Amino acid sequence: MATETHSTSSGQAKACQNCKNQFTIEPEDFNFYEKIKVPAPTWCPECRIRRRMIFLNQRTLYKRSCDLCKKTFISLFPATSSHPVYCPTCWWGDAWDPLEYGQEYDFSKPFFVQMKELVARMPNFGPQTMYTTLVNSEYSNIASYLKNCYLVHNSDYSEDSAYAIFLERSKNCFDIYMADEAELCYEGINLRKCHKVFFSIDCQDCLEIYFSKNLRGCSYCFGCVNLRNKNYHIFNKPYAKEDYLAEIKKFNLGSYKTILELRHELEKRQLLFPKKYMEGVQNARTTGGYIFNSKNTFESYEVLGVEDSKFCQFLFISPTKDSYDITMWGGGVSRSYDCMGIGDGTDNVKFSFDVWTNAMNLEYCLHILAPGSNLFGCMNLRNKQYCILNKQYSKEDYEKLVPMIKEHMNKMPYIDSKGRVYKYGEFFPPELSPFAYNEAIVQEYFPLTKESALEQGLTWMEPEDRNYLISKKPGELKDHIDDFNEEILNDIVGCAHGGKCNEQCSTAFKIIPQEFQFYKRMNIPLPRLCPNCRHFQRLKQRNPIKLWHRKCTCAGTKSDPSTSSGYKYQNTVSHFHGADHCPNEFETSYAPERPEIVYCENCYNSEVV
Repeated sequence: MATETHSTSSGQAKACQNCKNQFTIEPEDFNFYEKIKVPAPTWCPECRIRRRMIFLNQRTLYKRSCDLCKKTFISLFPATSSHPVYCPTCWWGDAWDPLEYGQEYDFSKPFFVQMKELVARMPNFGPQTMYTTLVNSEYSNIASYLKNCYLVHNSDYSEDSAYAIFLERSKNCFDIYMADEAELCYEGINLRKCHKVFFSIDCQDCLEIYFSKNLRGCSYCFGCVNLRNKNYHIFNKPYAKEDYLAEIKKFNLGSYKTILELRHELEKRQLLFPKKYMEGVQNARTTGGYIFNSKNTFESYEVLGVEDSKFCQFLFISPTKDSYDITMWGGGVSRSYDCMGIGDGTDNVKFSFDVWTNAMNLEYCLHILAPGSNLFGCMNLRNKQYCILNKQYSKEDYEKLVPMIKEHMNKMPYIDSKGRVYKYGEFFPPELSPFAYNEAIVQEYFPLTKESALEQGLTWMEPEDRNYLISKKPGELKDHIDDFNEEILNDIVGCAHGGKCNEQCSTAFKIIPQEFQFYKRMNIPLPRLCPNCRHFQRLKQRNPIKLWHRKCTCAGTKSDPSTSSGYKYQNTVSHFHGADHCPNEFETSYAPERPEIVYCENCYNSEVV
């Protein structure tokens, strides 16, 4: 299938081979592709993200037996998987040799057909964990150095926590999306160095905060937005310490009804204050969202310590340098392109998934978790070099054969069920993923219905028949946490969504002991949604992985009334542009039709610092 292109003064416009929408390849992009010796992409940036994400199952877990030792363990793959699955002990053990699965390259078949054959025969890595570093935390995935954690994924160095994603160096935290150095926090998004922060978003260096957003260096604040270094505030109004404590006691925080009302109040209040066009600090020349300590990094999302890179997501371990289209991890990554889950010193890695530990010069590889170099189309190898499709070659034969394979990939490309063409330079086709669309992380950030997924040639996993014997319907739960004792631990609670949502609802859940103790200690009411639905509700509060070009909505002394809310924010000080409309423009993840008041960094800082 040909991809339409035409040149513009600023780059080359192409029609995406997948979604058919146009995207532009800029001159600096072509410079990068030429430097690392790959062709320009035929899929747009968003479709490339989706294609990579289909290969990562982050939160869908199954109980099954190991196909080698037969012991039961928690796995990313159900018992019905068509390929072998090993528990962590067996996968890392010496009872099998990945080179025994090696196969000769066959120039009569497309490369991806042969890769698919190899993947089908090879044992899969049950959970993606450093299992020897997990203590009482077997229900966790993509994790290391956890202790007493339950359903904590993509996290490290944390303990006594549950229901969290991207939790780093934290303790006693529950229902969290993205936190670092947090303790005793609940229902939070993007918390950094926080203690006792509840139902809050984008807070840093904070203590005893409730129902707040965008606070820095604050203590004892309730229902506040955009405060800096403030204490004892309620709804942005200052109080004396004694008066503040007396007012807080009037809120019935152990009541579920009260919590719903206060969360709704925060949703309304945060629309009354300007938002910075991009969440992030200590950056230079960056575009995207949640970018920290980075420079020359564009169209990227939730990254830390990234330089001279573009189209990257979820890189929480620095540094990452001179790389494009890297999703997940980081940590010494350099000169790499179009990969999912790589880090720990990897260099010059392309079109690969799950590669760590100083690997270099890899293409089209899966699960290379020990040092390796000069590998092409390999899976599960450790401490190997000069291999193709898990077959060992001499250095001379390897360097002769790899260019021939790339030429063969262009002459005999793989064509999927929807007619999409995969030559050299494309990431693995979604058809090679062992996961269905709704099992993989892609469903969390780019959700589809079953019908839409199947229409796009993607697979869908039907949920298992659970048939839970629900002993407490959500409407039967008492309102206040004080009304419960440990007998609730014996109940199976029905999820309020009842499986009628698109959020991987488990239909029922149990309150675990450490969770119940936390609720009692912190005076927090019991949840009415299952952990999956709670996770998806948090995801809805973050901006999408997408950018729009917009102008600052500061119109002089007030905000522009053109926002969909119709509300005009009154500036508190004079800005650099005086009474005139701010001239600044930017790329932002706030869509133009959204109701938020979006300011450039200069105007925003004038109002909150």
